[in-house]
Amino acid sequence: MFEFLRDKVYTIDGNKIRLLSILTSIAIIIASYFIAYIFSHLIRREFRKNKTLNKAFIKTVTRFIKYIILIIGFFIAFQVLGVNLSSLAFLAGVIGLGIGFGMQNIISNFISGIIILFEKPIKEGEYVEVAGYDGIVSDIRARSTTITTRDNISIIVPNSNFITSNVINWSHRDPKIRLHIPLGIEETASKLDIAKKVLLEIAEENPEVLKKPEPSVWFVNIGASSFNLELIVWISSPIRRHFIISDINFEIAKKFAQYDIDLTYPWTNLAFKNELKIRTDNDNAFIRDTEGGGGDI
Repeated sequence: MFEFLRDKVYTIDGNKIRLLSILTSIAIIIASYFIAYIFSHLIRREFRKNKTLNKAFIKTVTRFIKYIILIIGFFIAFQVLGVNLSSLAFLAGVIGLGIGFGMQNIISNFISGIIILFEKPIKEGEYVEVAGYDGIVSDIRARSTTITTRDNISIIVPNSNFITSNVINWSHRDPKIRLHIPLGIEETASKLDIAKKVLLEIAEENPEVLKKPEPSVWFVNIGASSFNLELIVWISSPIRRHFIISDINFEIAKKFAQYDIDLTYPWTNLAFKNELKIRTDNDNAFIRDTEGGGGDI
């Protein structure tokens, strides 16, 4: 039986390849998948015994080892087939073929994925903003990264975007962030102290606002028709920032109404020259009646 496998020869582009070599290569590739799975499972189990290592690091290392084993398996399989991977002509052909079929982006994303796994500019569970999307990093793979938005929508982002674009990592090192909530009040100096007191009370009563650092109120500037203030608060997680800002704005509107503090809004003052008169609808109706002779005056 084995003699038959050795004698059976296929010719591919002038290269003679035995059937036994083909079957052996397939077996090596399948074996490499099993070895990669078993080896990564054993390493993951050993790493989990060390409580100082986080899950993201364990997943990164095991995935990288799995890729290395698979690459070695494919390399051996090609060698068994008689394909010399060290041949520059072969490498040039593979690279040219890959670029021709759009492999350039795939290779770029794969390399970017390796950089992400080692440099760790982002990690699973962190809240990031990239390419116009923001959400929690739920999975980092070799080619792409999945971001889950606050609307529970999964966004698949190519890894190269995290290397070539500006990335905002809201959770990097310290997830605590500071919020600036702007508002304008009526231009009445006597209301400034009351407004400041009310804003600090609102911040202290909100359970999601941190006590340390303490909330504060900034007098930003004097506008065209308002005193512009900013309420400064710290929160523990950036994910909730939109909800917290909304809750605080609701409270500002309600409590300022209780203390008779007017919130300003944009308005335009029109100044007419040469004593320009504006006719109302009643004036127009009055003119029509008098010109038509209808009705007594």
